[in-house]
Amino acid sequence: MALHSDGVDRTSAGPDGFTLARLIDPVDEETFRQEYWARQPLLVGRGAPGYFAELLTLADVDRVLSLSNVRDGDLRVVRDGKETPVNQLNSRRGEGGAHGLEVLYQHYRDGSTVVVNALERRFAPLRRLAYALGTEITARIQANIYVTPAGNRGFKPHYDTHDVFICQVHGSKRWQLFGAPLDLPLASQPHNKSLPEPTEPLQEFDLCDGDVLYLPRGTVHAGTSNDRTSVHMTLGVHPVLWHDVFEEAVRGAAHADVRFRHGLPLGFGWDEAAQRTAQETAAQLVAALAERLRPPELVEASLARSLALSPPDLLGHLADLEHQAEVEADTKVRRRTGLPFRLGVDGRLVNLDFHGKTVQLPAHVEPEVRYVAQSGGAGFTAAGIRGELDGPGRLLLVRTLVREGFLTLA
Repeated sequence: MALHSDGVDRTSAGPDGFTLARLIDPVDEETFRQEYWARQPLLVGRGAPGYFAELLTLADVDRVLSLSNVRDGDLRVVRDGKETPVNQLNSRRGEGGAHGLEVLYQHYRDGSTVVVNALERRFAPLRRLAYALGTEITARIQANIYVTPAGNRGFKPHYDTHDVFICQVHGSKRWQLFGAPLDLPLASQPHNKSLPEPTEPLQEFDLCDGDVLYLPRGTVHAGTSNDRTSVHMTLGVHPVLWHDVFEEAVRGAAHADVRFRHGLPLGFGWDEAAQRTAQETAAQLVAALAERLRPPELVEASLARSLALSPPDLLGHLADLEHQAEVEADTKVRRRTGLPFRLGVDGRLVNLDFHGKTVQLPAHVEPEVRYVAQSGGAGFTAAGIRGELDGPGRLLLVRTLVREGFLTLA
């Protein structure tokens, strides 16, 4: 496919514009990209309590916990590296788990950290942040919440297999950093919990309300709350890795070329002639891969993969579907805020990729589709779309893209 255009609305991020620039302010983005991203930790101490209040507060966490199902696998309690399975919080006989939340709070009173994983799935401010920030930096963002009582720690020193932004929401925490024993570990290379706990940190500091700490994956760290409750939000960053790109490309080669699906020669484990044959075949396959794995195609596949990193933001789509048939030539619509997309022409079809799918339209409507795709947040009407398409055709295009979730009623 010949890719003619790709796009993303970079004018919006989280609530009230919580962009990467605002997350790391006053450090500028270029400095962050060149000196810190995937290289070294960054501590941003602001002296600005409440900096993250529009995203999350202690009261928000209180409400989230009060409405949580303690059977939920996204809820955990951990103390000094020891985790209590959530199902144990519902183990009181004869009560059907009705008092699970009370048991969870008893663990918290006794010093355990309460962890709420992936809160962006069900808390609107964090969902907007994760969706827009993920679009901006081309990565999947997961927001985990950690509530630690005064003077306690949830986890022993460990590293994560993804980069993190640790945003202090309430109180403060004393952090220790111990370096990175393994540069940029993969998900299949988790921290070895059986190793002795390090005792001499390379850095030690307090992260206070409003501060943020960036850690590249592989950085060993541990945090202990100070003299009051600590709430911090960890934004886990899951980008497209070159490892994934090449793994998928090799898998594609195996599907397309039968030579990759053969087994090694019988008896190669002991037969030297069979081993030489295996080496010759391996050289041929490496050459075949080099021929197949062309940089433009690899990046093209990565672009397609990037559109599926985050789940679609379809807030209001149910109402859109309810009123889709009522959309008229003067009905105002707009492209969904922050929606990443790719627009290309392939022969007789226009391909509009978004939300992990492709909507195909006749090639002759490409100017109108491009106008719709590149429209700003102010919105437009079917009658105002530029191009040669007649009025009924423009209206059909708008109704189709409302139905598919690309457009929403303004």
